[in-house]
Amino acid sequence: MNVAFDQWIPVVTTSGERKLASLNSLLTDGEVFVDLAVHPHERVSLMRLFLCVAHAALNGPKDYPAWCEVPKRLPDAVREYLTQWKDSFELFHETKPWLQVAGLSKAAKGETPQTPIEDWTPVSKLNFSFATGNNTTLFDHGGMSESRSITLEDTLISLLTFQCFSPGGLISQVYWNGKQSGKSSKDGPCVPASMIHAFLRGKNLLGTIHLNLPTYEDIQFSYGKRDVGKPVWEMLPTSMADSVRVENATATYLGRLVPMTRLIRLHPSGKRMLLGDGLVYPPFTDGFPPEPTATVVIRQKGKKEVRALLSYRPAKALWRELAAVVVKRKTKGSGGPLSLRAIQDGKGCDLIVAALARDKATIVDVVESVFHIPALLRTTEGTATYESEVKIAESWASRLGWAVEGYREEIDIGWEGRLKKAGPGKWALKTKLHSLATTQYWTTVEKNLPILMTHIEAVGTDAAIPTREAWRKMIFSSSCEAYRISCGQETPRHRRAFAKGWQKLTVARDKPKTDTNENKGGNYEPAS
Repeated sequence: MNVAFDQWIPVVTTSGERKLASLNSLLTDGEVFVDLAVHPHERVSLMRLFLCVAHAALNGPKDYPAWCEVPKRLPDAVREYLTQWKDSFELFHETKPWLQVAGLSKAAKGETPQTPIEDWTPVSKLNFSFATGNNTTLFDHGGMSESRSITLEDTLISLLTFQCFSPGGLISQVYWNGKQSGKSSKDGPCVPASMIHAFLRGKNLLGTIHLNLPTYEDIQFSYGKRDVGKPVWEMLPTSMADSVRVENATATYLGRLVPMTRLIRLHPSGKRMLLGDGLVYPPFTDGFPPEPTATVVIRQKGKKEVRALLSYRPAKALWRELAAVVVKRKTKGSGGPLSLRAIQDGKGCDLIVAALARDKATIVDVVESVFHIPALLRTTEGTATYESEVKIAESWASRLGWAVEGYREEIDIGWEGRLKKAGPGKWALKTKLHSLATTQYWTTVEKNLPILMTHIEAVGTDAAIPTREAWRKMIFSSSCEAYRISCGQETPRHRRAFAKGWQKLTVARDKPKTDTNENKGGNYEPAS
């Protein structure tokens, strides 16, 4: 199978048809494809592949004028490039299989004809949506069973995604040209801190690729004096000691776009593989520049301000983080994806925001949302207003939880005792108590997000006050409705408890305690 010219990428055409397309056709006829038909983390991985091939084919774009010419130049340049490097895109090439290591084996002296295929790992381990390894998936009991049907096309997407998002941890050992790999692995470049990824969205896939293709000037703005580098298939490392090629793969912009975080060799049957620890990609916490799709924020750590990656937590919807994501990236400050530098000030845009949450080596959740970003939201005043209104919504969520807890205390005399017994884990107990009400609340608020966007568009005009009041009135009514749904009034005792909680929600001026909200969910942001 050839990764460049065979069909394996799920897309949606302009007529609404779902089909498979080749890498070549997607980059040369991108106008006929509206979008990808894949999971969020797969989208991130595929976009990195598209951008890597586009950069390599164009040897640029070097600057803004060259960037404007990309839609005209890209099709011919890609055809020529993929034809030239066709052998390097063969999935089962004898000496250079794509994104794999040919000299990989289970034994120091290499594989023998007698080596049983059962000693190889099932390829189902590459797919995060399957219940294999550390991943437990609801309603999926297939595990690594041979009866599970996995096409080669699905395996190829999983292979690419696994290299980008594989979390660190214990891993099987293999031999690369006689040298054994380690027992412990590091994170892939896209997974540290459960980072949030963002892409600009165009009218079609060609437009999306064009908008997210940074100029070399922008790359140097983010990466400093580091070499742009070459794709890994152009400089495939021959061993861990191949320092020049390993440096290209792990420390340059193009080398990191399509990583080799794990050493993998697919069995000719396509059903099993050899798997071991691969190249180490320096993370942001070690001082390396952030990934081009990531967002950097300023956090308060004691008395110092530190730069950190914006993380995704399943309890906090992506729209609540937009104020940070839409900020244009600064060299050593905060800011969103590198592609935002291509959008002129005063213009709106569509943004695809995606993330994968992990708890150590376990995948917890994946999520994706598409937002229309008004031009004013990309201004200092707009982001400050948006962030302020989101905080108001969050304060009502805390007050709602406080009211629900007041209701529970009134009808359950043992509640305080259980909290004390839970110790440091009492926040998790409170979160369970609040979940029905807060889920209802945040679902309603998110459905009404256009009200907030209307307010942002009205900032600085006479309409700003009525649009703000409409948003805040909706927040209040949503919290009241969520409280009614979650707290029953069946008996006199329930009605007394309801009245006590209702007073906390609507009348009391004391501030609710905040040790139960989602900011306690640190499991999804590993220390590394």
